[in-house]
Amino acid sequence: MIKAVTALLITLSLSVPLTGQKSPSENSVPACPTNESPIPEKMTRPKYPKEALHNGQSGNVELRAVVAPDGKTKELTTLEGAPEFSQSATEAVRHWRFHPVQKSGKPVETIYRVNVRFDPLLREANSDVELESPQLEPSNLVSAATVPHWSAGEQVHHSSEPGIIPPKALYSPKPELSEDSRKDGRGGNVTMALIVGSDGLPRDLKLVCSSIPDSNQNAIDAVKQWRFSPATKDEKPVAFAVEVDVSFKIQ
Repeated sequence: MIKAVTALLITLSLSVPLTGQKSPSENSVPACPTNESPIPEKMTRPKYPKEALHNGQSGNVELRAVVAPDGKTKELTTLEGAPEFSQSATEAVRHWRFHPVQKSGKPVETIYRVNVRFDPLLREANSDVELESPQLEPSNLVSAATVPHWSAGEQVHHSSEPGIIPPKALYSPKPELSEDSRKDGRGGNVTMALIVGSDGLPRDLKLVCSSIPDSNQNAIDAVKQWRFSPATKDEKPVAFAVEVDVSFKIQ
């Protein structure tokens, strides 16, 4: 996925140039916001208490679920609800499997609010899930109104200019997960800012954020091999600032 940005390479104070020999450190860039859904991967529907269903009785239950880094429900607390409904809801949620939330590239303990509604007309229970903590950090992006020249002597353009057609990725080989991430069974995303030259080659790569720091170098090495159809302005090839997302997924 390619997203146009304005002078991101010039003004992003937290970015790290990737032209040196050393790999970026885990603390050199902010963590990418998680894009995982709060809806669990596996949800057992709570059973409607027979007597309550027979009597046409409805009920709401609110739970606080503490979820371990592996996505398993670790602790459940009933915040609200009649005992017969609370017991059914607790038994079901205890077996749910959540998406792990990542902070600084590592899965962490998470707290969710779970609301379960028992509706006699539907003859079933429906659940809503809301992330309570940790608070997800926004991406620390900085932009500028103008784009100066870069090292190759070409003016860097951006999408807000009239007559600009952004570049398109023609060849984008996928990177390999690091061995540690593969063993841990976790994926993630690395976002990079770069300039696509008028020749379609990626240059001046900088890290923007990463949710899987130990695979940063793998992402860098892959994007260096990408090839683009260059951006054009008034039908002429030009240098263009873009942002790319590299996803690492466990197969």
